[in-house]
Amino acid sequence: MDDAQTSDDERAARLAAQRKAWNDAHPTYYADYRERNREDIRRKNRERERVRAQREREEKAHRKKGIDRARAWAAEHPEERQQARERYKQKHPETYKQAQRDYYHRNRDAIAERRRAREAADPDKANEARRRAVDRARAADRDPAWSPTPEQRATYRERENEARRLQRRRARAGLPDRQLHRVHAPERRHNDAAADAFFAQGRTREDIARIKAQDEPTPPDLVHAWQERSEIRRVVREILAVADEYFAHHEVELRARVAEISRTRFRAGLLPLDVYTEPRRRALDVATTGYLRRAAASPTSSFTTFRWLTADLRKGDRDIPL
Repeated sequence: MDDAQTSDDERAARLAAQRKAWNDAHPTYYADYRERNREDIRRKNRERERVRAQREREEKAHRKKGIDRARAWAAEHPEERQQARERYKQKHPETYKQAQRDYYHRNRDAIAERRRAREAADPDKANEARRRAVDRARAADRDPAWSPTPEQRATYRERENEARRLQRRRARAGLPDRQLHRVHAPERRHNDAAADAFFAQGRTREDIARIKAQDEPTPPDLVHAWQERSEIRRVVREILAVADEYFAHHEVELRARVAEISRTRFRAGLLPLDVYTEPRRRALDVATTGYLRRAAASPTSSFTTFRWLTADLRKGDRDIPL
């Protein structure tokens, strides 16, 4: 360290020591000064903030004028604007990409809202645009924006196999096929917006009178049929509750019995029993036999009963031996 640096450090240390000694000798000086000049200090602060706010407004107005001027020029010269943008992209590719990313992160919510509005206005066009993007990606021999991993593909295959197994069991039980279909998010938002608009619209007196005129008493036979179905479903729920309790206490014995019968049938050249549903079916038979009003129930035709019979499949029970 040279002599000049040493002299500066010593001078700074000496001044700091002097300031500390003065502050220790006058501990209330600054507080007294602020108390005596409180109004003057506030006036200066207000003036400083006023000047700063005015400067910010002027800078904002200046930037807005520049933006408006650039937008007007771009609207009048679209080809020159596109050429200038392409030149800038070629000359500064990384800067351009970073600017695009920064703009997206600053306006992420607004961009997403505009996209949802476009998709809700025309779901078919949005779906067609997605399909075209995937086709372009495949034609260019590159993956689309997203593709599943091998683990995800294995999971999807397992779900598809499980759905097919469930469909076969539904067919054997005499149940109809699933009537659900997939609806994409844009179509869902479009349907929700249409429903909201329908139910939010005002109703005139004539509309209310016409709606009331459409209300007719329910025919007695339909009321009786509904009551009968409600009673049957109540009975089915109670039978399933009894069967569930019986199955929980005798599951090991039921599965062992079904496995033994299946091995005997297999040795005799017959098909084995379904080891997934047969133990529960036997528990259901016991519950139905012991129920006082078993004639009122039809368990084999109930979807609730079918779900109860196939509960092991939903839990992933695949290790039951024949």
